[in-house]
Amino acid sequence: MATVLLLHSALGLRPALHALTDHLRSAGHQVIAPDLLDGRTFAGGESGYAEAIAHVREHKPAIEQRAGTAYDSISGARVVVGFSMGAGIAQEFAQTRPEVAGAILCGGGGFFDGWTPERWRHDVPLALHHAVDDPWADPAEARLLVDIAARAGADVSHYVYPGKGHLFFDAGLPDEYDAALADLLRIRLLGFLGRFA
Repeated sequence: MATVLLLHSALGLRPALHALTDHLRSAGHQVIAPDLLDGRTFAGGESGYAEAIAHVREHKPAIEQRAGTAYDSISGARVVVGFSMGAGIAQEFAQTRPEVAGAILCGGGGFFDGWTPERWRHDVPLALHHAVDDPWADPAEARLLVDIAARAGADVSHYVYPGKGHLFFDAGLPDEYDAALADLLRIRLLGFLGRFA
């Protein structure tokens, strides 16, 4: 079974993330899901995302510190799973921390403005998940990350879902949620953990 560090989006540790944590734990995995926003959550929609992004920018050092503290609380190999903002943090951990045994990036991932070096470790399996018309995901950056990881020799999966829901697994975001895709994502997450953990 896997030890998983689950990192939420800029909308915070919403009920959908609690439910996903419970789902992974029920399959036998150990899951650490830190609250990077210290209790704050945000609604979706244009205003909700705008408020969340402003909050993240204002509190970025504290968010990064909480993520690092959560990472360091785990011993041994771990799989990092991130959603949107959390995907960026998970990617950085996967590229820089030797304990990472796999990375799952949902609605995020790529090389933006030199944020992380354009390289990947051959021994870190990678899976990307995003909707085809996700307004917050950059398909070119996702493809570049997939190509670089594959050329490094890593096992890479790139899942593209129909629709435009950024956090399509979150039932509390009716403009984004898709029940069938949420089920498929959960199946694929468990499949990844079963293969590589």
